[in-house]
Amino acid sequence: MKQLSTFILTLALWFIFVGQINIEVFLLGTIICSIVSLTLTDNVPRSVQLKYGTKKFSLRIYYIFLLFSNYISDVFLSAFRVSKQAFKLKPSFSTSIAASKTSLKNKSRTEILVYFITLPKMGLGIDIDVINRDYSIHWIDIHNDDKAKEKHALIHKHENLIAKIFVSFK
Repeated sequence: MKQLSTFILTLALWFIFVGQINIEVFLLGTIICSIVSLTLTDNVPRSVQLKYGTKKFSLRIYYIFLLFSNYISDVFLSAFRVSKQAFKLKPSFSTSIAASKTSLKNKSRTEILVYFITLPKMGLGIDIDVINRDYSIHWIDIHNDDKAKEKHALIHKHENLIAKIFVSFK
């Protein structure tokens, strides 16, 4: 039963990734998915359940979903702000430099945080001191201290979600 369900799931994924269904794709997918289902059926469910546990796995998926939904909403909000400024006759941009400290200790976690800071939030640049875990951001859409506090709250929210995702990997 496990082999059949693994075969069906991998074949469905094969069709999704290939993007078309014809006889050649079906035959090649059947061969590949049967090899995968015969070799990995006993190892995959056991490694997922014993190594991570079902609860930790679902929590990790939940935190990844929260992180990406926050990211997508930030991208749309910043795109709206940029387009609003672009269609004005006299756009008003104000620049500022904000400095903060991160609690993330790993370099890859800090890099993920940098991507979440610079891509959606109109950040022009970011300077990170990896040893002291300090970073400074050069923004173009900060008009007052309340906006800066709001941005720092969003950054710390992303930082906490990244930390929770990587803690659940242990």
